[in-house]
Amino acid sequence: MMYKKVIAVVVVLAAILFYTLDSDKNYRVLKPQLKASIISHESDRVLPSFSLIDHNNHRFDNDNLKGDWTLLLFIYTHCPDVCPTELANMSLLKATLANNDSIVVPNIVAITFDPLRDTPEALKTYVAHFDEDFLGVSGDQKTINQLVKSFHAYYEKVLKDKHGKEFILQAKDPLPDYALEEGYIINHTAQIYLISPDGKKLAEFPTPHNIINMADDIDLIIKHYQK
Repeated sequence: MMYKKVIAVVVVLAAILFYTLDSDKNYRVLKPQLKASIISHESDRVLPSFSLIDHNNHRFDNDNLKGDWTLLLFIYTHCPDVCPTELANMSLLKATLANNDSIVVPNIVAITFDPLRDTPEALKTYVAHFDEDFLGVSGDQKTINQLVKSFHAYYEKVLKDKHGKEFILQAKDPLPDYALEEGYIINHTAQIYLISPDGKKLAEFPTPHNIINMADDIDLIIKHYQK
């Protein structure tokens, strides 16, 4: 009985150690060496609890961002330029990290701003065009909006009224009935976020995205994390 209690204590301590591995590290000492990223790590700040659905119709929540490194971005499939460019960049970044024999090649997760049109099936077709290992995530609009806000990202919908004049809806505003038929575009930020294995936002990459510099920064940050 005592042996089992000791084992249980060891397991709990190991888990605590893993999930607080980076809590006493000062990542901002890396700033002079970083070329493309901004450190956004705060040891006491965690992402809000969320539950979405991935493009394989599996639940996607906070636990999916733990245990591995992740590069996360927000997209929508009707995007005319920025989103396809960013996903193509992520494919190039993945190849660059692999070619550099990097110690880690993060998972790529693309969460839609627009779940009304971006069903799991639509996302699967879309993201697989860029890389079959990319994961698209959809789900409840309110939950996505909360997650977007927690990353300090932003989006707004641009529609046209019956006279052809453009107007803007904020994330919280309901869509008019004709929106799906008439279509709309989404103006949005295009940051890419590096999530550590404890499920916390550690760094972000503002535009424009230089793939070589991003790869160098990712290696540097991960090595610092693992010290």
